[in-house]
Amino acid sequence: MKKIVFFSSLFLMIAFGGCNPDPKKENNGKIKLAFQPVKDKAVKISYSFSVNSKSSNSLTNFYMTLIGKGETAADGAVILELKNESIKMDGTIEGNKVNGAAGATDTLTGDARLVSMPVFTLYGKSYRSSYDPGLNKKWEVQTDGDKIVDSTENKMQLLVRYADHEVGVGDSWEKNLVIKAGNKMNCIAKYTLNEVKGDSAIISVEGKLYGKGESFGNEFTIDGTLKGTFTVDVATGWPLSTNIDQHFTLKLGDRNIPMQYSIESLVVSN
Repeated sequence: MKKIVFFSSLFLMIAFGGCNPDPKKENNGKIKLAFQPVKDKAVKISYSFSVNSKSSNSLTNFYMTLIGKGETAADGAVILELKNESIKMDGTIEGNKVNGAAGATDTLTGDARLVSMPVFTLYGKSYRSSYDPGLNKKWEVQTDGDKIVDSTENKMQLLVRYADHEVGVGDSWEKNLVIKAGNKMNCIAKYTLNEVKGDSAIISVEGKLYGKGESFGNEFTIDGTLKGTFTVDVATGWPLSTNIDQHFTLKLGDRNIPMQYSIESLVVSN
């Protein structure tokens, strides 16, 4: 009798289990990625970017640590509150090794000081920013408590963008970006969902970089490429890790200056 009850229960578990398939399989393996942070859940972001100018034998690396939290409104809009907890820099400028930390005794002089100060002045400052579910930034301001101090943006950028529709492994979508770390550049980016592994999705990106502007009275143009990968949390849309390489030529007057930028970030929830 016990065996009959056991097998009957097992049959019911299998039967009812079959009525609730994996949602991903139900949607032909497709998922809808969206940025929707959990309210008041603290995050810590390790963010770094490097600028490599081969013509001047200079490589500078900046390391930022940010802490804060996000909140998703009923309409899907996201508000992030982040503070720059620490900023450091090291590298080589014209063959000379340099290093320093914002907030510490300033020993940087000359070109090293000129390069580091625009980033070091962001130390200890807080920023409030708004994103849509596709991770497009709507606005960002510097804050002091509840007060808006300035409209200046932070150096940290989240460069992944999500499709407006469900995607499956192998699907691609295109987005237009403005990259503001270092020289301001436009990018036509093509993203591809490469893999869904547990709670994470692996996304690759390839893009064309272009831009033009003026620096110290001299016009310049930018032409190059971007390539990288993201690991994102499927549930919240947080880009847990980012690795981006940018190769481009800065054309300044009759000079062609080859440049390489690298961006890395790691997001940890507490």
